[in-house]
Amino acid sequence: MTTQTTSTVKKSHRRTCKNKDCKIKFTTTDSRKIYCSRECKDVGTYAPKRKVYDIPRTNHFFVYLTKEVQRAGTLHILDKLVANVEALQALYAVVKVRLVANVLSGKELFHVAHIAPCKHEYTLGLLCAENLLIAPAVLNKRHTNTHANKAGVFMYRADMEIKNTILSDDQDNLDRVIDYIGHDTVVTFCKKSKLTTSQRQAAIKKLSGLVDTANPDHAQFISLLSDSTAKTPQIVAAIEAINGFKEFKPMMKGQRLSESAMLIKELIRHAEFRGELEGCAAIARQYTRADFAHIGLSLDAQRTLFKLMHGYLEPEMENETDCLMYELRAPVRAAGERQKAVMVDRQAMLERRTVKLEAEASEKARHIAYMRTPGAQYFHAEFEADHFDLTDYCLIPYMMTLNLTKTRHVPESGTILSNGDVAF
Repeated sequence: MTTQTTSTVKKSHRRTCKNKDCKIKFTTTDSRKIYCSRECKDVGTYAPKRKVYDIPRTNHFFVYLTKEVQRAGTLHILDKLVANVEALQALYAVVKVRLVANVLSGKELFHVAHIAPCKHEYTLGLLCAENLLIAPAVLNKRHTNTHANKAGVFMYRADMEIKNTILSDDQDNLDRVIDYIGHDTVVTFCKKSKLTTSQRQAAIKKLSGLVDTANPDHAQFISLLSDSTAKTPQIVAAIEAINGFKEFKPMMKGQRLSESAMLIKELIRHAEFRGELEGCAAIARQYTRADFAHIGLSLDAQRTLFKLMHGYLEPEMENETDCLMYELRAPVRAAGERQKAVMVDRQAMLERRTVKLEAEASEKARHIAYMRTPGAQYFHAEFEADHFDLTDYCLIPYMMTLNLTKTRHVPESGTILSNGDVAF
């Protein structure tokens, strides 16, 4: 009898290497094998498991950086930000203040102006907090690309490198911005400043899913989606209105900064590193609380302050500077006028009190003089005699001048007294 034995045939498996840098397909009989070689296994085993930080590229700050390098046409505008987290934070603070101020005002009331312009013929103004100024849009639109007295932070165009040029049709500008500043620097800055992805884009996406084009009541929301200038609070308010949380309002407004308050706020900030502005800033600090200045400047004074912060020196505009200082001291004069009014009121009160006291003293003297006349003394003596005729003693001091003395009445002997007794 012949015994037939069958050999066990192992099943083969088709796999794709799990190494991200390899990804080749291989065949193996081991069902647990996921790497094609020992080298790929070592790479996958010892690869860092930490999640890679995703830079929020749609954040308004990175949109601003991209637009600025495109406008300047070079990456050199970012030189002060390279490997400098603190400079990025300071720049972000300026951009954020301008954004919040415009949102609260409901319109583009303020611009971020360059002290040293980025489109000058010989110089390039750099993108940093020291070279930027939040100014009223009306003043910034009328300002030219002049560079006065080498103010601001800048570099000469002769020192620029061609490799850092940004062309108008470039599409990878944000990637070049991040690489130029430094990827690790940008990541650190994002974490410290807690940057997130664009709330506007997230709100638009959510509103698009809620809007019903067939519903006539959603017409205002549809038009809001097609409006490229719509602000994030408007879109959020529309979402809340559709969900029935509260009535839709076109804009959510709060405390807004006036043009004067914003310029004074920037004056105080720039005076920290520009000594020529300290004179004006010292006055403004006295009347500024929580970033809100209680000084209303005229349009001419705003223009003068705008020019001073752009580097125009006082000798060139002495009269304008004197007028600006005069308006900055308006609260001082108001306080002086209030103090003067208080002193006038106090003096008037003292005068009224003096007149009253003099009148009272005069009336008292007249009364005393009258009481000392014989007629008055006789009248009162007669009055007292009528009412106190049964008293043994007459205590009337003012009758002493009439030689009226105290009198004791002694009954005659044998008379009957009032109590029925007989006098001795």
